[in-house]
Amino acid sequence: MDHVAHRELHGARPGDSMMQKELLTPAAILLGSVFIAAGLYFGLQRAAPPAAAPPPASAVAAAASAKAPPASEAPAPAPSRPAPPAAATGAVAASPGELYRRVAADAMEALEARRQLFVKQCWEPSLKKSPTPARARYLFNMTFDESGKEIARGISEVRGMDRPDAAQCLRMIPLGIAVPPPGARVAVEVEMTLP
Repeated sequence: MDHVAHRELHGARPGDSMMQKELLTPAAILLGSVFIAAGLYFGLQRAAPPAAAPPPASAVAAAASAKAPPASEAPAPAPSRPAPPAAATGAVAASPGELYRRVAADAMEALEARRQLFVKQCWEPSLKKSPTPARARYLFNMTFDESGKEIARGISEVRGMDRPDAAQCLRMIPLGIAVPPPGARVAVEVEMTLP
């Protein structure tokens, strides 16, 4: 019996082993992917459950009043430490509106101190390219950290009074404006007209 007849007798054809190798690789990749996906799915299912939500304030108050002894039997409250003065902590005892107005005024003052730089570096080159508009208005959106350091800035143009090249130049000036420490992170919007 020749070699080809032997293969046909046992069901094997020429190229079968090559075909099996070509099918085994994608099958192995698919099977491996299934195992990895299943492992991730079941692994994530066993993650720690989220923390329980605190009970409503009314339930806490009811439980406290039910357990509290009468006022005549209640122990004297422990002496509490006085709160440090606002100046020591850097906190400002101002309403959010007052704080915003104060920081906005300080930011405007700091921008005015840089007006000469803005005009020389950004406005004058723009004016040489085109004489109109003769003035441009910009909105500075600035964020200051607790210590008064500028940590973010965005500059928008007011339509009809815009010079895109000057605005882009203003945006390229590095952060560095500082205001007196507000004691909290504050974002303000300040309007400035150039020149």
